[in-house]
Amino acid sequence: MNVLVVTAHHDDLELGCGGTVAKLTDQGHRVISLVMTRSEYAGPDGVIVRSEESATAEGLLASQVLGYELISFDQDALDMPVNDSNVVKILSTIQKYSIDTVFTHWHGDTHPPHKRINTMVLHACRYVPRVLSFAVNWYIGEQTFSPRFFVSVDDSQWERKIRALQSYESEFQRAGARWVEYLNNQSLNYGTQVGVKRAEGYVPYKFLWGD
Repeated sequence: MNVLVVTAHHDDLELGCGGTVAKLTDQGHRVISLVMTRSEYAGPDGVIVRSEESATAEGLLASQVLGYELISFDQDALDMPVNDSNVVKILSTIQKYSIDTVFTHWHGDTHPPHKRINTMVLHACRYVPRVLSFAVNWYIGEQTFSPRFFVSVDDSQWERKIRALQSYESEFQRAGARWVEYLNNQSLNYGTQVGVKRAEGYVPYKFLWGD
């Protein structure tokens, strides 16, 4: 498969589908990560938590851990618009790499840039046979993330997911312990639901089987 993961920010892939990406690359599939923003971040006090330069450098480190190819664009991390120019960036990547499977943000995500990515990806993926979405936070919104498609991940793939997350040093120092605890519990719960030790869950938009 030629797999594309489209996200708003560096580290969204690792949070949402890092174990799955580790499994896909283990199996020899090509995985492209398309990050649409500079991923810079400042706290409410205006103090820079993550600069554009550190986000890019950390993303490259994470890509080496999981084995994906990284493409980064330069939209603002929080104010990225939904427009034709950004849709074309996604569509052009799909065409260039003959993408047949796409992972992206869930439509019910409460973070506005994530929802905008979902809108643009679904528009760009009208000819892609497999499109699935993930959640990258635990915020409660109008809808509940209820996955119906699961990917089992083994211990080594899970360890690589966490190691890739640790590549984002500034973010990991701020919230890493909470993320690891939350994701660990979530993956074990999903595994119990589908009869394996550990799994990552997705909301599928479409999935062509056996072709």
